Amino acid sequence: MTMACPSLNRTAWPRLMRAATAAAYVDERSVDAFRRAIGKLWPEPLRVPGKGERWLKDDLDEAIETATGRKSEIKDAADVL
Repeated sequence: MTMACPSLNRTAWPRLMRAATAAAYVDERSVDAFRRAIGKLWPEPLRVPGKGERWLKDDLDEAIETATGRKSEIKDAADVL
């Protein structure tokens, strides 16, 4: 059974994400599609004790940069100040 990604209208994404949130963040069609691409396109999750699998936003951003060949030089406000 394919789980659809929840429709999220976010202006700020959490730094640590569950699979559904991470799938929505990278705009995968479903959580299942996101999970199938782990280790190929998307990074392996962290295992947080008592919380299960979580993906770091920074790791997802890095995977996007690798996939697209585009690297953002600005990582946070300190880079421009």
